[in-house]
Amino acid sequence: MAYTLDTHPESFVGKAENIYEAVLIISRRARQIGELQKRRVDRHLGQTEMLEQAAARARAESGDDSVEIEEIERERLVFDKPVVLSLREMVDDKIQKKYEE
Repeated sequence: MAYTLDTHPESFVGKAENIYEAVLIISRRARQIGELQKRRVDRHLGQTEMLEQAAARARAESGDDSVEIEEIERERLVFDKPVVLSLREMVDDKIQKKYEE
């Protein structure tokens, strides 16, 4: 499902000091979201690999390669793009900017 986000520069008025700061904040948040998505994919792949190894062991133990093991049900991971998610968060005032002093 595609999500379109109508973002005009006016959408960021009051969200950051200027448009360049808004872009910086959005890009940093997008990077964080991308890392979270990557960890979720890695965790999912690890679980899938464990299931496939268990099925291979079951085939090996039965000694018959023609034995059909029930197909592994795989969850399909679908993510929105990190930039789209961070833009949504910026427009919805869900991003807090903090500066080190």
